[in-house]
Amino acid sequence: MTDTEKKSRARFAKGMVIYALVLLTIILVGLAVFYFYISAYEYSRPEQAVNRYLTDTEVLMNESEVQELLASIDPQLQPQEDNAAMLRKIFSRLSYAKKLSASTEDSLVYVLKDDSTILGELTLRRTEEKRFNFSPWEVSDAAMDLSPLLHETTVTVPSGWKVVCGNYTLGADKVVDANVPYSFLEEFYGSYALPHLLSYSTGGYFGEAETWVYAPDGTRYAPEELNETLFDDNCTQEEKAAMEAFLDEFISCYVTYLSGANQAHAQNLYAVLALTVPDSDLYSRLFQALGGQGWASSHGDYLQTITLNRMMALDNKSYACDVTYLVDTYGQNHSFTTTTNNIKLLVRETDKGLRAYALASY
Repeated sequence: MTDTEKKSRARFAKGMVIYALVLLTIILVGLAVFYFYISAYEYSRPEQAVNRYLTDTEVLMNESEVQELLASIDPQLQPQEDNAAMLRKIFSRLSYAKKLSASTEDSLVYVLKDDSTILGELTLRRTEEKRFNFSPWEVSDAAMDLSPLLHETTVTVPSGWKVVCGNYTLGADKVVDANVPYSFLEEFYGSYALPHLLSYSTGGYFGEAETWVYAPDGTRYAPEELNETLFDDNCTQEEKAAMEAFLDEFISCYVTYLSGANQAHAQNLYAVLALTVPDSDLYSRLFQALGGQGWASSHGDYLQTITLNRMMALDNKSYACDVTYLVDTYGQNHSFTTTTNNIKLLVRETDKGLRAYALASY
């Protein structure tokens, strides 16, 4: 190979290298430009603005709605640091979807969701910034309602019962209603000072917190196990036996007096009054009934059975009773008719024993 040929080949090789380097430089510059173009395009997409907002948990945690929510949770029920950690975890899994009905060319609205629970909306607007002639979007307004994230437990119990949520025993500050009526006593509330149930509320809290209710004797119940029978059936067997003995005597005298069968109206009245609290509402009502005894249409009422359905101990040695008694009535057509009677009685312990002071039929 001649020197001329060698020089020619060297120049050719050098030219190819230079060409390759120039081409590579053009390609790299093109790729860089393309990369920044694509990046600017991606950055300008509204979904990216939503993502940037949701991943900046510190911005989210400082939103007024978030701060108000955290402030509403009792720190004794759940520590604030635990609540904040739970919120951050929730924010990390939020999804979003465009709300077409509220979006325009200049304003986009996205709905935030935790699974299927809607927690708020983000409004996006374009910025004045330009990147490769793209105008990025940014969150201009956030409206959130995080209350669906909270659980709240409400339990209604008598005074003296204890409600525990997690490791926290609810105190008097958690009573939201101190005058919940017993259905058992509803006929008497208008005339007598009677006990009421207390309704406790935990307030809102995150996650699941076990709630238990404890009776005065220490028996534990889940809230769904509670019913009024647990509350108003609070008498001892001795108290029930004494009440049944009193009811046998009182209702027998009461039925005899109202039927007027033996025409001894005054005698019958004083027999039932002897088992009644003097000057009570029932005492007065029995006296007033005396005037109608001569008009009794039956020839006799004969007591068959008495059943003490329920008995509740009240304050001041008083009791409420739910009683059913059956009576056979001998009418003017010389036939017997059996009737079932349901009454509620208020009974008080006196120095003469148990005495009735109020009665309601139902």
